[in-house]
Amino acid sequence: MQKFSKKSSLALTLCILSAISSSGYAAEKSDMITYSLDEVVVTATKTELTQKENPRSVEVITKEDIQNTGAISVRDALRTATNIDIVSVNHGGGENISIRGGDTDGVLILVNGRRVAGENYFMSQGSNAYALDRLNLSNVDHIEILRGPASAIYGSGAMSGVINIITKKSEKPEFSVGVATGTNEMSNYYHYDTGKNGKVSVNFDVNFSKLRNIDSKAGKNLLHGPKQAYNLNLDYEMDENNNLNLMLDYAKDNLETRMRDFSVSSSAPDDLKYPITSFTSERKTIALTYDGKNSNSDYSLSASYSQLNRDPYAADTPGTNEKKYKSWNIEARDTISTSDNNKLIFGGEYRGDKASIYSGDNTVKNTDQYSLYLYDEYRVDNKLLLTPAIRYDYHKSFGSHTSPNLGATYFISDKSRFKANYGTSYRAPSVDELYGAFTHGGIWGGMAIVGNPDLKPEKSKGWEISYEQEFGDTTSAKLTYFDNKKEDAISYKIEMAPPSQMGKFYNIDSTSSKGVEFEIKHDFGKGFTLVGNYNWLDSVDDTTGERLNYNARNTYMAKLMWTEPIKKEWNITAWNKWYTDFQYDSDTVYSVNTFNFTVTKRWGDKYRVFAGIDNVFNKDLSDMGYYGRLWRVGAEMKF
Repeated sequence: MQKFSKKSSLALTLCILSAISSSGYAAEKSDMITYSLDEVVVTATKTELTQKENPRSVEVITKEDIQNTGAISVRDALRTATNIDIVSVNHGGGENISIRGGDTDGVLILVNGRRVAGENYFMSQGSNAYALDRLNLSNVDHIEILRGPASAIYGSGAMSGVINIITKKSEKPEFSVGVATGTNEMSNYYHYDTGKNGKVSVNFDVNFSKLRNIDSKAGKNLLHGPKQAYNLNLDYEMDENNNLNLMLDYAKDNLETRMRDFSVSSSAPDDLKYPITSFTSERKTIALTYDGKNSNSDYSLSASYSQLNRDPYAADTPGTNEKKYKSWNIEARDTISTSDNNKLIFGGEYRGDKASIYSGDNTVKNTDQYSLYLYDEYRVDNKLLLTPAIRYDYHKSFGSHTSPNLGATYFISDKSRFKANYGTSYRAPSVDELYGAFTHGGIWGGMAIVGNPDLKPEKSKGWEISYEQEFGDTTSAKLTYFDNKKEDAISYKIEMAPPSQMGKFYNIDSTSSKGVEFEIKHDFGKGFTLVGNYNWLDSVDDTTGERLNYNARNTYMAKLMWTEPIKKEWNITAWNKWYTDFQYDSDTVYSVNTFNFTVTKRWGDKYRVFAGIDNVFNKDLSDMGYYGRLWRVGAEMKF
């Protein structure tokens, strides 16, 4: 049988979507059942669908959830999320972020649906090694998480999932000030909201924080030092149907740690073997968005620019390893209600990335990508919702790539439903992976990491099926099976041992991840609620048959919350998380569990204080980021 070309496949899919859209007129509004619905999520589809309707696996961490766990950072806020693992790495190497067994580069981290500049690559932890640490939690309204391939919606990089940080919007005139401190970090933050003043509303956030030096407690060298973040959001209401938003964001870190210099003899004093290494970074982001609507259409045009300057250097040689990352993004999108039961979304996007080469070299390399996408929400009848989507990307180095996706939700009743989703994803190699020349000089004893211009893009495909059930108004449960396969996975290999280390990027044949997710929530009444989840994961390198690192075979989480039922001013949240058969590396497997709790007291909506302890029973496992018992306290006032 003759195979379809990429152009033929694209044309065929567009025709199918067009047919679905036009057939939507056949169903009448009176035929549709109205269901009781819950949290609205935009990350999974770029439209407003509730969690019950959405065929994808989505999770929302609300502002109340963030406060009740005593989170100080975005990383803290994600601790109880389903099937997400965040493991700190030695020597200031950032974090490994994994969704469903995928690697760090396969997680797309967005702020209000936009990409922000980050490292193309840093050591073995990938481009997201420091992404969470640069986000200002005090400016976060809620967090939306999408598990599974999502390139049909977001393009390159959304391999195993998406974490979308949604910041606060102007609501009413208000000024708030907060302070938090703990074993790991301390911060003070300020939020000013003008409310709507004529056609203009503004909110402004400032956060000053400091990562504490806990090297002696951790038993290894970790990054520490001051950080600062500023964010401005300005909305201008042109009229009731048209709005402009300007977002300005600035973040600066001035951190340091001690790192091994392999050019120094192992018999030398520690101060010589592990010289102080500074990690300074400065990120600037600007975004302008226009939103408009008419009787049956919502449309938007957005443009953003983000730049990150990063300089890891020995204490006496600033600027020798400075590296600059720049990212441009322009997107136009229109959402049209073609009928009462059909919504069609189409748009186009341009993305440009540029990075300088290491070692003070002014040489820059860039990549450009152009995209067109089409997405449809079609309510076939009063029980079935279909969400077909397709995205066409053109990359200047690799040519074209098409990412289809098809999701379906079948409502058995208002209390039960089946869901299924199939999607593909890809990730184009970054500028560093293609062309980088990481010459670290004296800091790491001449270690060099070189790019590989022959790399191929990573490609993945995956499917999942879920069953959801509510039992009365007190209990809900969800069971999901997923199966993902990645081809041409990009990996990193040290080819020469210290002191003259040499590393290179390469493609491996394929990896696969399959697993089960079970989630349950029960309201006991009198303010008590229990939330639990269990994840079974089998994630392997198909070439060698070996398990992938930084993944647990079994993960359990149980969270018990009590909120004083009358005034709702007291909250106690306690949770336990178990990992069994956690693969740290090919020779090391761990099992560990930690118990944590936070107590929060509110006085109306004006004042809040909290105190909490993580790892109450003082487990010490530095490879997984557990450094014994950790405490935190904080307070917030609104005026």
